[in-house]
Amino acid sequence: MTENLRHLRALQAFDETATHSSLTKAADVLNVTHGAISRQIKVLELHLGVALFHRRPNGVELTKAGERLYQSTRGAFSALQLGVSEVKRLHHRQSITVSLSTSLALKWLVPLLSSFQQEHPGIALLLDTNDAFVDFDTSEVDVALRFGEPGWDGLYHEQIRQEELIVVAAPSLVGQTRLPMRAEDVADLPLLHDAFNVGWENWAAQVGLNADRINSQSIKYVDSAVLLEAAIDGQGVALARHLLAARDLELGRLIRLDESPVPMVRGLYFVCRPGDQERVTVRIFRKWLMSI
Repeated sequence: MTENLRHLRALQAFDETATHSSLTKAADVLNVTHGAISRQIKVLELHLGVALFHRRPNGVELTKAGERLYQSTRGAFSALQLGVSEVKRLHHRQSITVSLSTSLALKWLVPLLSSFQQEHPGIALLLDTNDAFVDFDTSEVDVALRFGEPGWDGLYHEQIRQEELIVVAAPSLVGQTRLPMRAEDVADLPLLHDAFNVGWENWAAQVGLNADRINSQSIKYVDSAVLLEAAIDGQGVALARHLLAARDLELGRLIRLDESPVPMVRGLYFVCRPGDQERVTVRIFRKWLMSI
């Protein structure tokens, strides 16, 4: 295939010449000289070993071999033109593809998107929900929202939120217990564990409890959203990321059991290609994120 397509510029010169039946008109369309078009067609004819045009006093006429080739080139270049038009259309729509975890989408971003759509109805958002590393060199992703520590060499990154872990549970789990609860009483309840945000031991040290009081034999949750749903269901107490628990606290599905948040080194970051942070649509989305 590489051998057959090595004369792509010559094929384009041939296609425009066949379309207009004129070397001069083809030259005008491609913004080159008449001689350049003539040379490109000669190169293509030599490569294929056939004549593609009959030269006439008032222009050119396709040979039978030329007609067969033109049927292919016209479809191919029309498809390319449609593709370019589609890219321009999508750019005009001002769409942004955002990569983020499912937990972050469900528990934080999605419930807030109506306000973004109301403020910026002309910008379409496509949410790509996964935790996989984003290769900005090959991906169509415009922005990645990632929870972690700065380590995105060669990329623009900016912290959106500094995170902390807080102790939360369903109101039904604690009943009429007075809040904030004593650390000993919290530790006596079933404790739900986040496999990636291990913090119960840090919480125990912070509140003056012996780490032996922490039961680590319960289910460990890989997905933070699932951890919170287990807590909402009354299955136990979660030490959850404040950002992800905020909406459930606001709606009364969860309550805070104490006033001892556990600080985290990691935070939520806005990541994109260098320079893309200044693109109009990306800048608008970034500014909105910082305001919510």
